[in-house]
Amino acid sequence: MSSLPMGLPNLGVLTLQGAQAIQQAIQAQGQFAVGNFYFVDPVNGNDNNIPTTPATAVKTLAAGYAFLVSGHNDVLVLIGNGASTGTARISATFKWEKSACHLVGVCAPSALSQRARIAPNATDTAFANFFTVSGSGCLFQNISWFHGFNTGVAAEICLTVTGTRNAFINCDIEGMGDTTGATDTGSRSILLNGGGENIFSHCNIGLDTVQRTGANASVEVKADTVRNIFENCTFLFWSSDGLQYALYGAAAACFDRFVLFKGCNFIAGVGTKIAAACVVPAGAGGLICFDATCGVFNFTAIGDATTKTQTWVSGGTATNGVKGIVAG
Repeated sequence: MSSLPMGLPNLGVLTLQGAQAIQQAIQAQGQFAVGNFYFVDPVNGNDNNIPTTPATAVKTLAAGYAFLVSGHNDVLVLIGNGASTGTARISATFKWEKSACHLVGVCAPSALSQRARIAPNATDTAFANFFTVSGSGCLFQNISWFHGFNTGVAAEICLTVTGTRNAFINCDIEGMGDTTGATDTGSRSILLNGGGENIFSHCNIGLDTVQRTGANASVEVKADTVRNIFENCTFLFWSSDGLQYALYGAAAACFDRFVLFKGCNFIAGVGTKIAAACVVPAGAGGLICFDATCGVFNFTAIGDATTKTQTWVSGGTATNGVKGIVAG
């Protein structure tokens, strides 16, 4: 039996608990219950390799992705070198279309700007959609995405998710990394477009090194996206005018059932105080739910008047027999 899953915590690829869960699944079935492991090393790799070990890693993300088989629970391991020189560079929209295929990073699990990193070359011709996930049942762990250019483009979207039941664990999703993107109302760090039941756990979303202007959003929900969870996530802002949103929906039925924030912090640590953390229209389609461990810092309100009627915060006195109180 392969010992590779239990060796992955030593590489920083999975938590010990995650590796144990994989190993237990293998033992329970008496066979290999997961797929193959492939390796990308942007510094030392060679795209002519067969990347089944770190020593034979390929250089580019696209070359490694080509080895994955949809539905097989193959794992692509991105090896960082502790510096931005180890970044996996992409020069066009990257499409993660294969289901049950996973991407994990080997680097310190720093939660902010991990060095198992995906970014464009700053001098590339800017492209608006950076990384899209249409596959379902995929794990992304310990990965950093940075979307920014020397000369940006309108409506920059760092991560678009249309698939379902994907997990983003300890990831850094930094959209609007240049002035053009950060000052356009169509820009997003995350767009959830019709996908559902995804979880973002212990992730950083956004950045506070490029000043944002106008009503752009850290997360947009669209097209009945259903039951998405943000758990122990940090949302970072640097605003010039206070018009940005953490969560935004443009039209009725933009999401379904709920968007849940558990233990999340929204921090506009520098710049202008932001007017509203969340804005969705009447009939957005579900509930925006905050548990009592969330923190909102340097914001005037949790939402505008219409949004507050659809936003619930745990704690306080039960209203009409419901555990939770509508945002005041």
